Amino acid sequence: MSHTNNYLFNPDSASRPACKPLDANNDSEISIKQYTQAIIKRIQSSTIDAFSTIESQPAALSETPTRKAFTTLPLKGMCFAVKEVIDAKGYVCNLGCQAFTGRVPTLDADIVQQLQQLGAQLVGITRSTEMAIAKETSTVNPWHSGHTPGGSSSGSAAAVGAGLVPFALGTQTIGSIIRPAAYCGAVGFKPSKGIGSLTGVLNLSTTLDHLGYFADSLSRLTTTLNQLYPNTFTDKKARPFKVLFLKPWFAMDDEYTWQARKAYIKKQLKNHAIDYCEASLDQTIAAQEEQVTHSILCYEMYQHWGDTLLNNKETSEYLQSFLTKGQSITKQAYEQSLKTRAEMGTQVDTWLNDHDIIVFPSVTGLPPKLGDGTGSRDTQRLWTLLGMPAINLPIGFEQGFPTNVQLIAKRGQDKQLLAAAAQLLSCITTTQADTTDHHV
Repeated sequence: MSHTNNYLFNPDSASRPACKPLDANNDSEISIKQYTQAIIKRIQSSTIDAFSTIESQPAALSETPTRKAFTTLPLKGMCFAVKEVIDAKGYVCNLGCQAFTGRVPTLDADIVQQLQQLGAQLVGITRSTEMAIAKETSTVNPWHSGHTPGGSSSGSAAAVGAGLVPFALGTQTIGSIIRPAAYCGAVGFKPSKGIGSLTGVLNLSTTLDHLGYFADSLSRLTTTLNQLYPNTFTDKKARPFKVLFLKPWFAMDDEYTWQARKAYIKKQLKNHAIDYCEASLDQTIAAQEEQVTHSILCYEMYQHWGDTLLNNKETSEYLQSFLTKGQSITKQAYEQSLKTRAEMGTQVDTWLNDHDIIVFPSVTGLPPKLGDGTGSRDTQRLWTLLGMPAINLPIGFEQGFPTNVQLIAKRGQDKQLLAAAAQLLSCITTTQADTTDHHV
């Protein structure tokens, strides 16, 4: 499959063409209007059901003074989509839940407002699993309609992976950015806990909720983040980084593919004189991380939503199971889980002192078939629990689906993570002419 440096994937040039960015030398109001019209047409003709609402008349298609303003703003009319658990003023944002059918926010979430002020334009609301945790959406995987796009940011990941939009917003409380990004072939980024305002975003678990982003390329992700958070994500001069290949402490659905991918990446790192080693996670952390995460999640879900949703007939049994579990957890047990989480974080930070980047699988295998769930959270859970930044990078194909790698850094080392991601992609792309099963 052919590729360029601008786009990671072009799934099917006939039905799912990659979104072309505005040419920096041709960013007139006319080209912005044409670009926007093409995006809307692409969304409207899509069959993957990524959007719950499509904006047929975004800002660039309104009156001329509004269109002209885009030529002076940093993001120059970039089209973006918003997961329905993130508020967008005047749009139906159902939280993926029948109990909130017809919910229309009166204010934009902070992140939506920020993007619009920078010159990006909202073109639609994307589908989420129920309350960003439970019942699957109607969205299908853009690579195979019989498979899940992953959850919970199903629509946003599918929309970017299918080339419908170049950028989309999502959330991650356990694995809801990294997993769907991997299944759909998008760059997916979850920053360190605390980066990005959650005002106007569904409060599922105060401890675990993260804002997240999907993009059609690493360069677009980095450029947009630099505009959103200039003091946090400003480009950092590349330097050699030390890599730790961490062994999964859980069962992989497709161990062979991961081992082959890992060997390929190691070879490229060695060719570029980048140091790496391999290690196992502390067994105490490995044994506790799932239970600690579940305890914190369920307790906080019940505190936030128990009065509204427990025993609500408009919700699924799966969602009810989280709330019922949360109701049974004592405050003492919850506080012990928070204490254990803090101890884990300190231990992992100390352990990583001699390494900059963890290389890890993004998912345990191929996307499950529709009706079989949205995929395992095992590969994403610990990094969310500890508030560590993580990024999914698509690097190839396997059995017709994207293959990926997840990179993780210490808390607060988001700049280094993005710089390392760029270096890793550079290592891979310099050898593309010699490979047939990977492309970036």
